[in-house]
Amino acid sequence: MALFVHGDEMKTDAVKIEDSILSTKVVYGKESSLMLATRPGGYHSRPHIHDTEQMNYVVDGEIWVFVDDEFFLVKAGDFYRVPAMAVHWGWITSDKPCTILEVFSPVYVSERRPHAVALFGEDEARPPIQPIRQYHVSDEYKKIEEKLPPGTVR
Repeated sequence: MALFVHGDEMKTDAVKIEDSILSTKVVYGKESSLMLATRPGGYHSRPHIHDTEQMNYVVDGEIWVFVDDEFFLVKAGDFYRVPAMAVHWGWITSDKPCTILEVFSPVYVSERRPHAVALFGEDEARPPIQPIRQYHVSDEYKKIEEKLPPGTVR
């Protein structure tokens, strides 16, 4: 165990989300986790909730983000937050990928990311990872997408 890892030494997890494959790298500590995720062009997740707060920074590209009844186009250099247990999803309406740096608290690591790296000092006890509740909710939430500006969808 160590408090540091070279990013180029980490293995990337390919996570299937609906019809898309996300490329992710994840590190975690006792109270939070950090994920670098690249979503392909055309990515469209289903509305879901989880019991972690999520703070995101868009590194490259752009994505429409929906949180409860709000939506916004998030571009490279922008930040956004998803409160715990808020219904949310994302949609990339272009062919270009989008890379997002995502912080979760409490720790959000699952079996879908087997290469997640624990960052603990040699003297630190590594607590067990607590299961995070994540649920897909009704696709009826997607009706809000009808409010997107004309010409948004390819």
